[in-house]
Amino acid sequence: MPHRAHPDLTEGDTGRPAPLTEAEVTRVVLGLLLALFLAAIDQTIVSVALVSIARDIGGFELVPWVVSGYLVASTVSTPIYGKLSDLYGRRPLLSVAIAIYMLAALLCALAQSMPQLVAFRILQGLGGGGLIALSQATIADIVPGAQRGRYQGYLSGVFAVAAVAGPVLGGYLTFYLSWRAIFWQAVPLAIAAFLISRRAMLRLSARGERRPIDWLGALLLAAGLSALMIALTRIGQGHGWDSPSTLLLAGLSALSLIACALREQVAPEPILPPDLFTSRTVILCYLLAGLAFFVLVGNSVLLPIWMQSLGGAGADEVALRMLPLTLAVPAGAFVSGRTMMRTAGYRPLMLWGSVLSLAAAAALPFIPVAADLPAALAMTLLGLGLGLQMPASLVAVQSAVAPRQMGIATAVSALFRTLGGAVGIAILTAVLFAQVRAARGLSAGEATGPLADVAAETLQAGFRGAFGVTLGVAVLSLIVAWAIPARTLLAAPESSSTGPRG
Repeated sequence: MPHRAHPDLTEGDTGRPAPLTEAEVTRVVLGLLLALFLAAIDQTIVSVALVSIARDIGGFELVPWVVSGYLVASTVSTPIYGKLSDLYGRRPLLSVAIAIYMLAALLCALAQSMPQLVAFRILQGLGGGGLIALSQATIADIVPGAQRGRYQGYLSGVFAVAAVAGPVLGGYLTFYLSWRAIFWQAVPLAIAAFLISRRAMLRLSARGERRPIDWLGALLLAAGLSALMIALTRIGQGHGWDSPSTLLLAGLSALSLIACALREQVAPEPILPPDLFTSRTVILCYLLAGLAFFVLVGNSVLLPIWMQSLGGAGADEVALRMLPLTLAVPAGAFVSGRTMMRTAGYRPLMLWGSVLSLAAAAALPFIPVAADLPAALAMTLLGLGLGLQMPASLVAVQSAVAPRQMGIATAVSALFRTLGGAVGIAILTAVLFAQVRAARGLSAGEATGPLADVAAETLQAGFRGAFGVTLGVAVLSLIVAWAIPARTLLAAPESSSTGPRG
Protein backbone atom coordinates (compact mmCIF):
# COMPACT_ATOMS: atom_id res chain seq x y z
CA MET A 1 0.00 0.00 0.00
CA PRO A 2 1.51 3.40 -0.90
CA HIS A 3 2.45 5.83 1.81
CA ARG A 4 0.66 9.14 1.69
CA ALA A 5 2.56 12.38 2.07
CA HIS A 6 1.21 15.32 3.94
CA PRO A 7 -1.34 17.28 1.87
CA ASP A 8 0.46 20.59 2.39
CA LEU A 9 3.57 19.21 0.72
CA THR A 10 2.47 16.98 -2.17
CA GLU A 11 0.02 17.63 -4.90
CA GLY A 12 -1.47 15.58 -7.68
CA ASP A 13 -2.89 16.91 -10.92
CA THR A 14 -6.24 17.45 -9.27
CA GLY A 15 -4.78 19.43 -6.41
CA ARG A 16 -5.60 16.60 -3.97
CA PRO A 17 -2.91 14.79 -1.96
CA ALA A 18 -0.92 12.45 -4.19
CA PRO A 19 0.50 9.26 -2.66
CA LEU A 20 4.12 8.22 -2.92
CA THR A 21 4.53 4.61 -3.91
CA GLU A 22 6.58 2.23 -1.79
CA ALA A 23 9.38 2.40 -4.36
CA GLU A 24 9.36 6.22 -4.31
CA VAL A 25 9.48 6.29 -0.52
CA THR A 26 12.41 3.86 -0.63
CA ARG A 27 14.31 6.08 -3.07
CA VAL A 28 13.71 9.18 -0.98
CA VAL A 29 14.78 7.37 2.20
CA LEU A 30 17.97 6.01 0.61
CA GLY A 31 18.95 9.49 -0.54
CA LEU A 32 18.15 10.96 2.87
CA LEU A 33 20.13 8.25 4.67
CA LEU A 34 23.17 9.02 2.55
CA ALA A 35 22.76 12.77 3.04
CA LEU A 36 22.41 12.38 6.82
CA PHE A 37 25.43 10.07 6.96
CA LEU A 38 27.57 12.67 5.20
CA ALA A 39 26.50 15.49 7.51
CA ALA A 40 26.91 13.43 10.68
CA ILE A 41 30.26 11.84 9.85
CA ASP A 42 31.76 15.22 8.96
CA GLN A 43 31.40 16.22 12.61
CA THR A 44 34.13 13.74 13.61
CA ILE A 45 35.90 12.33 10.53
CA VAL A 46 38.48 15.14 10.28
CA SER A 47 39.60 14.98 13.92
CA VAL A 48 42.26 12.28 13.41
CA ALA A 49 43.71 14.01 10.33
CA LEU A 50 44.43 17.39 11.95
CA VAL A 51 48.14 16.75 12.50
CA SER A 52 48.59 15.63 8.89
CA ILE A 53 46.68 18.66 7.64
CA ALA A 54 48.80 21.10 9.67
CA ARG A 55 51.99 19.38 8.55
CA ASP A 56 50.92 19.74 4.92
CA ILE A 57 49.49 23.28 4.72
CA GLY A 58 50.66 24.89 7.97
CA GLY A 59 48.55 27.12 10.20
CA PHE A 60 48.76 24.91 13.29
CA GLU A 61 47.18 27.61 15.50
CA LEU A 62 43.95 27.35 13.47
CA VAL A 63 43.77 23.53 13.53
CA PRO A 64 40.95 23.27 16.14
CA TRP A 65 38.71 25.38 13.92
CA VAL A 66 38.76 22.74 11.17
CA VAL A 67 36.42 20.73 13.41
CA SER A 68 34.87 23.53 15.48
CA GLY A 69 34.01 25.68 12.47
CA TYR A 70 31.94 22.88 10.96
CA LEU A 71 30.19 22.10 14.26
CA VAL A 72 29.31 25.72 14.98
CA ALA A 73 27.98 26.39 11.47
CA SER A 74 26.02 23.13 11.41
CA THR A 75 24.47 23.76 14.83
CA VAL A 76 23.50 27.35 14.06
CA SER A 77 21.98 26.57 10.66
CA THR A 78 19.94 23.52 11.72
CA PRO A 79 16.93 25.32 13.30
CA ILE A 80 16.94 28.00 10.59
CA TYR A 81 16.73 25.36 7.86
CA GLY A 82 13.90 23.70 9.75
CA LYS A 83 11.85 26.88 9.95
CA LEU A 84 12.52 27.91 6.34
CA SER A 85 11.44 24.46 5.16
CA ASP A 86 8.13 24.91 6.98
CA LEU A 87 7.65 28.15 5.05
CA TYR A 88 9.01 27.20 1.61
CA GLY A 89 8.93 23.41 1.49
CA ARG A 90 11.57 20.71 2.08
CA ARG A 91 12.59 20.08 -1.55
CA PRO A 92 14.20 23.42 -2.47
CA LEU A 93 15.91 23.75 0.91
CA LEU A 94 17.29 20.21 0.72
CA SER A 95 18.61 20.87 -2.79
CA VAL A 96 20.32 24.05 -1.57
CA ALA A 97 21.84 22.22 1.42
CA ILE A 98 23.25 19.41 -0.76
CA ALA A 99 24.66 21.93 -3.25
CA ILE A 100 26.36 23.97 -0.50
CA TYR A 101 27.75 20.83 1.13
CA MET A 102 29.07 19.41 -2.15
CA LEU A 103 30.70 22.68 -3.22
CA ALA A 104 32.30 23.11 0.19
CA ALA A 105 33.65 19.53 0.18
CA LEU A 106 35.26 20.18 -3.20
CA LEU A 107 36.79 23.44 -1.96
CA CYS A 108 38.09 21.74 1.21
CA ALA A 109 39.82 19.08 -0.89
CA LEU A 110 41.52 21.82 -2.91
CA ALA A 111 42.41 24.11 0.03
CA GLN A 112 45.99 25.42 -0.04
CA SER A 113 46.14 27.08 3.38
CA MET A 114 44.64 26.64 6.83
CA PRO A 115 42.53 29.85 6.68
CA GLN A 116 41.05 28.62 3.40
CA LEU A 117 40.28 25.21 4.87
CA VAL A 118 38.61 26.69 7.96
CA ALA A 119 36.47 29.00 5.82
CA PHE A 120 35.42 26.13 3.55
CA ARG A 121 34.65 23.92 6.57
CA ILE A 122 32.34 26.62 7.92
CA LEU A 123 30.61 26.69 4.54
CA GLN A 124 30.37 22.90 4.62
CA GLY A 125 28.75 23.11 8.05
CA LEU A 126 26.11 25.47 6.67
CA GLY A 127 25.19 22.74 4.20
CA GLY A 128 25.48 19.94 6.74
CA GLY A 129 23.02 21.60 9.11
CA GLY A 130 20.39 21.48 6.39
CA LEU A 131 21.05 17.82 5.63
CA ILE A 132 20.55 16.92 9.29
CA ALA A 133 17.35 18.93 9.80
CA LEU A 134 15.64 18.27 6.48
CA SER A 135 16.32 14.55 6.14
CA GLN A 136 14.41 13.77 9.32
CA ALA A 137 11.63 16.28 8.64
CA THR A 138 11.07 14.90 5.14
CA ILE A 139 10.48 11.42 6.57
CA ALA A 140 7.67 12.86 8.69
CA ASP A 141 6.12 14.35 5.54
CA ILE A 142 6.04 11.19 3.45
CA VAL A 143 5.35 8.51 6.07
CA PRO A 144 2.24 8.20 8.30
CA GLY A 145 2.75 8.57 12.04
CA ALA A 146 2.34 4.89 12.87
CA GLN A 147 5.13 3.94 10.43
CA ARG A 148 7.58 6.78 11.10
CA GLY A 149 9.36 4.79 13.76
CA ARG A 150 10.67 2.30 11.22
CA TYR A 151 12.28 4.96 9.03
CA GLN A 152 13.41 7.24 11.85
CA GLY A 153 15.07 4.16 13.31
CA TYR A 154 17.11 3.85 10.13
CA LEU A 155 18.06 7.55 10.28
CA SER A 156 18.95 7.45 13.98
CA GLY A 157 21.09 4.37 13.44
CA VAL A 158 22.94 5.97 10.53
CA PHE A 159 23.51 9.17 12.52
CA ALA A 160 24.92 7.27 15.49
CA VAL A 161 27.15 5.03 13.35
CA ALA A 162 28.51 8.08 11.54
CA ALA A 163 29.30 9.84 14.83
CA VAL A 164 31.20 6.82 16.18
CA ALA A 165 32.80 5.62 12.92
CA GLY A 166 33.99 9.05 11.74
CA PRO A 167 37.42 8.99 13.42
CA VAL A 168 38.04 5.40 12.28
CA LEU A 169 37.23 6.11 8.63
CA GLY A 170 39.15 9.38 8.74
CA GLY A 171 42.19 7.60 10.11
CA TYR A 172 42.19 4.95 7.39
CA LEU A 173 41.70 7.48 4.58
CA THR A 174 44.49 9.69 5.92
CA PHE A 175 46.92 6.80 6.49
CA TYR A 176 46.39 4.96 3.20
CA LEU A 177 45.53 7.88 0.89
CA SER A 178 45.65 11.50 2.06
CA TRP A 179 43.73 13.86 4.31
CA ARG A 180 42.29 15.35 1.13
CA ALA A 181 40.58 12.00 0.44
CA ILE A 182 38.30 12.74 3.41
CA PHE A 183 36.76 15.55 1.39
CA TRP A 184 37.04 14.00 -2.08
CA GLN A 185 34.94 11.00 -1.04
CA ALA A 186 32.11 13.30 0.06
CA VAL A 187 31.62 14.81 -3.41
CA PRO A 188 30.38 11.70 -5.29
CA LEU A 189 28.37 10.60 -2.26
CA ALA A 190 26.59 13.97 -2.13
CA ILE A 191 25.84 13.72 -5.86
CA ALA A 192 24.50 10.20 -5.31
CA ALA A 193 22.28 11.37 -2.45
CA PHE A 194 20.77 14.02 -4.71
CA LEU A 195 20.28 11.77 -7.75
CA ILE A 196 18.87 8.79 -5.84
CA SER A 197 16.03 10.79 -4.30
CA ARG A 198 15.59 13.53 -6.92
CA ARG A 199 12.82 11.97 -8.99
CA ALA A 200 10.66 11.10 -6.01
CA MET A 201 11.45 14.41 -4.29
CA LEU A 202 10.01 16.24 -7.30
CA ARG A 203 6.65 14.95 -6.09
CA LEU A 204 7.05 17.20 -3.05
CA SER A 205 5.79 20.71 -3.57
CA ALA A 206 8.38 23.48 -3.55
CA ARG A 207 5.95 25.73 -1.74
CA GLY A 208 4.91 25.67 1.88
CA GLU A 209 3.08 28.51 3.59
CA ARG A 210 4.56 31.84 2.46
CA ARG A 211 4.93 33.99 5.56
CA PRO A 212 7.42 36.68 6.62
CA ILE A 213 10.70 35.46 8.09
CA ASP A 214 11.85 36.66 11.50
CA TRP A 215 15.39 37.57 10.49
CA LEU A 216 16.08 39.40 13.78
CA GLY A 217 15.15 36.30 15.75
CA ALA A 218 17.32 34.18 13.45
CA LEU A 219 20.28 36.54 13.96
CA LEU A 220 19.92 36.49 17.76
CA LEU A 221 19.57 32.70 17.76
CA ALA A 222 22.64 32.31 15.53
CA ALA A 223 24.71 34.62 17.75
CA GLY A 224 23.66 32.81 20.93
CA LEU A 225 24.28 29.32 19.59
CA SER A 226 27.60 30.31 17.99
CA ALA A 227 28.93 31.76 21.25
CA LEU A 228 27.70 28.73 23.20
CA MET A 229 29.26 26.19 20.82
CA ILE A 230 32.58 28.06 20.72
CA ALA A 231 32.66 28.19 24.53
CA LEU A 232 31.91 24.46 24.82
CA THR A 233 34.52 23.64 22.18
CA ARG A 234 37.18 25.65 24.01
CA ILE A 235 36.37 23.88 27.26
CA GLY A 236 36.68 20.52 25.50
CA GLN A 237 40.09 21.62 24.20
CA GLY A 238 41.33 22.22 27.74
CA HIS A 239 40.54 25.89 28.37
CA GLY A 240 39.24 26.61 31.85
CA TRP A 241 35.55 27.06 32.61
CA ASP A 242 36.40 30.28 34.42
CA SER A 243 38.80 31.73 31.83
CA PRO A 244 37.91 35.29 30.73
CA SER A 245 37.27 34.23 27.13
CA THR A 246 34.96 31.39 28.18
CA LEU A 247 33.01 33.63 30.54
CA LEU A 248 32.72 36.31 27.86
CA LEU A 249 31.37 33.80 25.35
CA ALA A 250 28.96 32.36 27.92
CA GLY A 251 27.68 35.84 28.75
CA LEU A 252 27.24 36.72 25.08
CA SER A 253 25.39 33.46 24.51
CA ALA A 254 23.06 34.03 27.46
CA LEU A 255 22.24 37.61 26.45
CA SER A 256 21.62 36.66 22.81
CA LEU A 257 19.42 33.69 23.65
CA ILE A 258 17.39 35.69 26.20
CA ALA A 259 16.93 38.45 23.63
CA CYS A 260 15.89 35.81 21.09
CA ALA A 261 13.30 34.37 23.50
CA LEU A 262 11.84 37.85 24.11
CA ARG A 263 11.78 38.56 20.38
CA GLU A 264 9.99 35.29 19.62
CA GLN A 265 7.15 36.28 21.96
CA VAL A 266 6.18 39.19 19.68
CA ALA A 267 7.40 38.11 16.22
CA PRO A 268 4.59 37.49 13.70
CA GLU A 269 6.31 34.31 12.47
CA PRO A 270 8.96 33.33 15.05
CA ILE A 271 11.93 31.17 14.13
CA LEU A 272 11.36 29.21 17.36
CA PRO A 273 7.57 29.22 17.98
CA PRO A 274 6.99 29.67 21.74
CA ASP A 275 4.01 27.30 21.68
CA LEU A 276 6.40 24.53 20.62
CA PHE A 277 7.72 24.55 24.18
CA THR A 278 4.31 24.33 25.85
CA SER A 279 4.08 20.58 25.22
CA ARG A 280 5.38 18.38 28.03
CA THR A 281 6.10 15.58 25.56
CA VAL A 282 8.12 17.83 23.27
CA ILE A 283 10.19 19.42 26.05
CA LEU A 284 11.01 16.10 27.75
CA CYS A 285 11.85 14.37 24.46
CA TYR A 286 14.20 17.22 23.53
CA LEU A 287 15.88 16.86 26.90
CA LEU A 288 16.12 13.08 26.52
CA ALA A 289 17.68 13.45 23.05
CA GLY A 290 20.31 15.83 24.45
CA LEU A 291 21.11 13.51 27.35
CA ALA A 292 21.40 10.50 25.03
CA PHE A 293 23.93 12.28 22.83
CA PHE A 294 25.80 13.54 25.91
CA VAL A 295 26.41 9.88 26.75
CA LEU A 296 26.97 8.66 23.17
CA VAL A 297 29.30 11.35 21.85
CA GLY A 298 31.02 11.88 25.19
CA ASN A 299 31.86 8.20 25.50
CA SER A 300 32.80 7.97 21.82
CA VAL A 301 35.57 10.45 22.66
CA LEU A 302 36.37 9.23 26.19
CA LEU A 303 36.56 5.47 25.57
CA PRO A 304 39.28 5.64 22.87
CA ILE A 305 41.37 7.90 25.14
CA TRP A 306 40.84 5.38 27.96
CA MET A 307 41.98 2.48 25.76
CA GLN A 308 45.01 4.32 24.40
CA SER A 309 46.30 6.05 27.53
CA LEU A 310 45.74 3.21 30.02
CA GLY A 311 45.83 0.19 27.73
CA GLY A 312 48.37 1.31 25.15
CA ALA A 313 46.02 0.42 22.30
CA GLY A 314 46.81 1.59 18.78
CA ALA A 315 44.32 3.16 16.40
CA ASP A 316 43.46 -0.18 14.76
CA GLU A 317 42.88 -1.88 18.11
CA VAL A 318 40.71 1.00 19.31
CA ALA A 319 38.60 0.74 16.16
CA LEU A 320 38.11 -2.98 16.78
CA ARG A 321 37.27 -2.57 20.46
CA MET A 322 34.76 0.20 19.70
CA LEU A 323 32.82 -2.05 17.31
CA PRO A 324 30.31 -3.24 19.97
CA LEU A 325 29.18 0.35 20.53
CA THR A 326 29.29 1.16 16.81
CA LEU A 327 27.11 -1.82 15.90
CA ALA A 328 24.79 -1.84 18.92
CA VAL A 329 23.44 1.68 18.35
CA PRO A 330 21.96 1.00 14.88
CA ALA A 331 20.74 -2.40 16.10
CA GLY A 332 18.87 -0.72 18.94
CA ALA A 333 17.50 1.94 16.59
CA PHE A 334 16.30 -0.76 14.18
CA VAL A 335 14.51 -2.63 16.98
CA SER A 336 13.02 0.63 18.24
CA GLY A 337 11.66 1.58 14.83
CA ARG A 338 10.17 -1.84 14.15
CA THR A 339 8.61 -1.99 17.61
CA MET A 340 6.97 1.43 17.21
CA MET A 341 5.53 0.37 13.87
CA ARG A 342 4.04 -2.74 15.48
CA THR A 343 2.83 -1.31 18.80
CA ALA A 344 2.32 2.42 17.95
CA GLY A 345 3.89 3.26 21.31
CA TYR A 346 7.16 4.98 22.19
CA ARG A 347 7.40 5.45 25.96
CA PRO A 348 8.35 1.83 26.83
CA LEU A 349 11.22 2.01 24.35
CA MET A 350 12.60 5.14 25.97
CA LEU A 351 12.27 3.56 29.41
CA TRP A 352 13.98 0.30 28.44
CA GLY A 353 16.65 2.22 26.59
CA SER A 354 17.33 4.33 29.68
CA VAL A 355 17.54 1.23 31.88
CA LEU A 356 20.07 -0.46 29.58
CA SER A 357 22.15 2.72 29.33
CA LEU A 358 22.08 3.09 33.11
CA ALA A 359 23.27 -0.50 33.60
CA ALA A 360 26.18 0.08 31.22
CA ALA A 361 27.09 3.44 32.76
CA ALA A 362 27.08 1.87 36.23
CA ALA A 363 29.53 -0.82 35.10
CA LEU A 364 32.02 1.30 33.15
CA PRO A 365 33.83 2.92 36.15
CA PHE A 366 34.74 -0.52 37.52
CA ILE A 367 35.88 -2.31 34.35
CA PRO A 368 39.68 -2.70 33.97
CA VAL A 369 40.97 -1.44 30.65
CA ALA A 370 42.42 -4.88 29.85
CA ALA A 371 39.07 -6.63 30.39
CA ASP A 372 37.98 -6.82 26.77
CA LEU A 373 34.82 -8.91 27.24
CA PRO A 374 33.26 -6.90 30.10
CA ALA A 375 34.04 -3.67 28.25
CA ALA A 376 32.46 -5.05 25.07
CA LEU A 377 29.34 -6.11 26.99
CA ALA A 378 29.04 -2.69 28.62
CA MET A 379 29.42 -0.91 25.27
CA THR A 380 26.84 -3.24 23.71
CA LEU A 381 24.32 -2.47 26.46
CA LEU A 382 25.09 1.23 26.15
CA GLY A 383 24.64 1.20 22.38
CA LEU A 384 21.42 -0.81 22.48
CA GLY A 385 19.96 1.50 25.13
CA LEU A 386 20.82 4.68 23.27
CA GLY A 387 19.63 3.16 20.00
CA LEU A 388 16.24 2.39 21.53
CA GLN A 389 15.84 5.95 22.80
CA MET A 390 16.84 8.05 19.79
CA PRO A 391 14.17 7.26 17.17
CA ALA A 392 11.49 6.97 19.85
CA SER A 393 12.14 10.47 21.19
CA LEU A 394 12.10 12.00 17.69
CA VAL A 395 8.93 10.23 16.58
CA ALA A 396 7.24 11.29 19.83
CA VAL A 397 8.06 14.93 19.04
CA GLN A 398 6.80 14.63 15.47
CA SER A 399 3.58 13.04 16.68
CA ALA A 400 3.01 15.82 19.21
CA VAL A 401 3.29 18.84 16.88
CA ALA A 402 1.15 20.18 14.07
CA PRO A 403 2.28 19.53 10.47
CA ARG A 404 3.06 23.22 9.91
CA GLN A 405 5.69 22.99 12.68
CA MET A 406 7.20 19.66 11.62
CA GLY A 407 10.38 21.16 10.17
CA ILE A 408 11.30 23.39 13.10
CA ALA A 409 10.25 20.77 15.68
CA THR A 410 12.49 18.17 14.04
CA ALA A 411 15.35 20.66 13.66
CA VAL A 412 15.22 21.61 17.35
CA SER A 413 15.48 17.92 18.24
CA ALA A 414 18.64 17.74 16.10
CA LEU A 415 19.88 20.91 17.81
CA PHE A 416 19.48 19.35 21.26
CA ARG A 417 21.37 16.26 20.11
CA THR A 418 24.26 18.37 18.84
CA LEU A 419 24.35 20.48 21.99
CA GLY A 420 24.17 17.35 24.14
CA GLY A 421 27.19 15.89 22.37
CA ALA A 422 29.15 19.14 22.67
CA VAL A 423 28.33 19.46 26.38
CA GLY A 424 29.25 15.80 26.90
CA ILE A 425 32.69 16.20 25.34
CA ALA A 426 33.31 19.44 27.25
CA ILE A 427 32.29 18.11 30.66
CA LEU A 428 33.83 14.64 30.43
CA THR A 429 37.20 15.85 29.15
CA ALA A 430 37.17 18.70 31.69
CA VAL A 431 36.60 16.23 34.54
CA LEU A 432 39.38 13.97 33.27
CA PHE A 433 41.95 16.76 32.89
CA ALA A 434 40.92 18.40 36.18
CA GLN A 435 41.85 15.18 37.97
CA VAL A 436 45.21 15.08 36.18
CA ARG A 437 45.93 18.72 37.04
CA ALA A 438 45.02 18.17 40.68
CA ALA A 439 47.36 15.18 40.93
CA ARG A 440 50.20 17.18 39.37
CA GLY A 441 49.57 20.30 41.42
CA LEU A 442 48.69 22.36 38.36
CA SER A 443 46.24 25.23 38.38
CA ALA A 444 43.15 25.36 36.16
CA GLY A 445 44.04 26.12 32.56
CA GLU A 446 47.65 24.88 32.79
CA ALA A 447 48.67 22.29 30.21
CA THR A 448 48.64 18.73 31.55
CA GLY A 449 51.20 17.40 29.10
CA PRO A 450 50.86 14.06 27.28
CA LEU A 451 48.57 11.60 29.06
CA ALA A 452 51.17 8.89 28.45
CA ASP A 453 53.36 10.63 31.05
CA VAL A 454 50.63 10.59 33.73
CA ALA A 455 50.65 7.89 36.40
CA ALA A 456 48.16 5.07 35.78
CA GLU A 457 46.50 5.58 39.18
CA THR A 458 45.90 9.25 38.42
CA LEU A 459 44.49 8.49 35.00
CA GLN A 460 42.24 5.75 36.36
CA ALA A 461 40.85 8.14 38.96
CA GLY A 462 40.22 10.72 36.26
CA PHE A 463 38.40 8.24 34.04
CA ARG A 464 36.32 7.01 36.96
CA GLY A 465 35.28 10.58 37.64
CA ALA A 466 34.30 11.09 34.00
CA PHE A 467 32.44 7.78 33.85
CA GLY A 468 30.72 8.78 37.09
CA VAL A 469 29.36 11.87 35.36
CA THR A 470 28.03 9.60 32.61
CA LEU A 471 26.30 7.53 35.27
CA GLY A 472 24.63 10.63 36.69
CA VAL A 473 23.41 11.64 33.24
CA ALA A 474 22.06 8.11 32.69
CA VAL A 475 20.08 8.35 35.94
CA LEU A 476 18.67 11.70 34.82
CA SER A 477 17.73 10.13 31.46
CA LEU A 478 15.70 7.45 33.22
CA ILE A 479 13.87 10.08 35.28
CA VAL A 480 13.08 12.11 32.15
CA ALA A 481 11.90 9.03 30.24
CA TRP A 482 9.63 8.07 33.14
CA ALA A 483 8.04 11.54 33.09
CA ILE A 484 7.18 11.45 29.37
CA PRO A 485 3.42 10.92 28.86
CA ALA A 486 2.38 7.60 27.32
CA ARG A 487 0.60 8.20 24.02
CA THR A 488 -0.22 6.28 20.87
CA LEU A 489 1.32 7.33 17.58
CA LEU A 490 -1.06 8.87 15.07
CA ALA A 491 -1.87 6.87 11.97
CA ALA A 492 -1.53 10.05 9.90
CA PRO A 493 -0.62 13.69 10.51
CA GLU A 494 -3.41 15.83 11.88
CA SER A 495 -3.55 18.69 9.40
CA SER A 496 -6.28 20.37 11.37
CA SER A 497 -4.07 20.90 14.37
CA THR A 498 -2.45 24.23 14.93
CA GLY A 499 -0.07 23.57 17.77
CA PRO A 500 1.53 20.92 19.94
CA ARG A 501 -0.75 18.17 21.10
CA GLY A 502 0.63 16.85 24.32
